[in-house]
Parts: sequence; C-alpha cells; structure tokens
Amino acid sequence: NEDFEPPPALAELTCDLVEGYAEACPSVEPAKRPQSRVGWRWVRSAACETCLPSGAWSATDTIVMAGVLLAVSLMFFPAIAGSRYRAQITACGDNLRNLGIALAGYSEQHQGFFPSIPVSGNRSVAGIYAVLLADSERLEDPRLLLCPGSRWRTQPADFRLPTLAELDQARGRQLSDLQRKMGGDYAYSLGTYSNGYYRPPRNLLRECCALLADAPSLHLPGRQSGNHGGRGQSVMFEDLHIEFLATPQCKPRGDDVYRNRLGFVETGLDEYDSVLG
Repeated sequence: NEDFEPPPALAELTCDLVEGYAEACPSVEPAKRPQSRVGWRWVRSAACETCLPSGAWSATDTIVMAGVLLAVSLMFFPAIAGSRYRAQITACGDNLRNLGIALAGYSEQHQGFFPSIPVSGNRSVAGIYAVLLADSERLEDPRLLLCPGSRWRTQPADFRLPTLAELDQARGRQLSDLQRKMGGDYAYSLGTYSNGYYRPPRNLLRECCALLADAPSLHLPGRQSGNHGGRGQSVMFEDLHIEFLATPQCKPRGDDVYRNRLGFVETGLDEYDSVLG
C-alpha cells in the first residue's frame, strides 16, 4: 500500500522497446473469411461485416497498442499515487490542528502550561499528553491520534486510550504496551530540564517552537518520521500553524524537532529548544 516513484524515463524506454518489436515482427495479412450467404448464415455474416473492420489486428498492431496503453498508465497511476499522498498529508494536518486546539484549551485551564510529563512512574512517557486530554474531556475521538500516512496503518477499531487508573495499575509487558501505543502516531514536546528542574512545555504562541509532529523513527537518518513513506513529517507549532518538513530541521533557525541543541534525544535545554518524543 505504499507509494513508489516509477524509474526515470520508463515511458520512453517502453516505447523504444515496442518500436523494436514492431520492426522485428512483419505484418501478417489475415486470411479472408469464407462467404456464406445461405439462409440465416447470410444474415449473421452481413451483421458482422457491418460491425467489424475488414481486417483483423496483426501482431504488430497488438504490440503497439499494448505499448501505448502502458505509456498512458505510467503517466496516469503516478498522478493517482501523488494525489493520495497529498490527501494523506492534508488529513494528517487536520488531525494535528484538532489536537492543537485541544492542547490550547488545556493550557488555558492550567496556567498556560501544556500537559506535563512526570519524571518517573507509569506516566513518564510523552504519550501521556493524549491520556490527559481524554481525561479532561478534550479528546472526543482518539482516532485523531492516528496518522493517515502512518507506515504501520494502525487500525482505528483496535486502538484505544487507557484511563489514568488503568495506566497506574499496569505492570510489566502490559505497561510497556500501553506506554508505547497511547500517543498514537504523533510525537509531543518533552518540555525542558535546566538547573535541576523539569518544566513542562508552555503555551507562548511561538511560531518557531514545535509542539506536535509525526512520530520519529529509529531506522531512518536523523530519526526522520516513518509516516508518509519517510518523505517528511507534518509539524505543528505553538501558534497552531502546520508545516510539512522534508527534514527534521525547522527553518530558518535549523532547529531539529527530534533532538535538542546538543544533538541528544532528551528534553530541551531552555524554552526555545523544543524536542518532540
């Protein structure tokens, strides 16, 4: 179900191949059909002659037509794939925007702070933001946490958010599964840690500080997100504007949305060092 780009100049190479076949295969004149004009056979023969051309297709005609159809398909199907790819990015942006509105509402009732990630315990993972939004009745549809361009194609019917009570009581593998899945396909700001204190992300409506984005991967260069075929990631900033970045670096400052200023996958160094996890 993934989108792939066709090899360069594939249509031209196909047409050259078809032309070579046409030159190698001489046209064969079709045998004439016997005429039968007796009774009902004459009527059927006359009807066929009015509907069909006088000569059948040769092997060359068939090969040429197949080549034309192939060339058309090479132009048509990439256009469909590109359209589907753009639709996934648009739908992903809509998800992030709705989650951003929920986070902004949450910050209004918590002295301007977004959901905080505890430094220890069962809740000490970035995905806790989603559970806290649901607990505060700001996340009506958990399917917003699933990116339409996710490589894993998580099935909405199989996805559910745990309650805070379920999360607190979970142990072992059950706890690990809940922590891994509850953030869905998106990464959330880890906040900052400086002078021995952790501070949750704060809503200052900054256009340069990332708040949510497609989740990073472990196998692509620079932890590029695996969503959208690894071509880039949708990123939402504090002011709720959304950009699709081909690399994890934000312009013009070049901040990496998945690493802090020192290049580590951990909390930011100050309020202007946003790291998503």
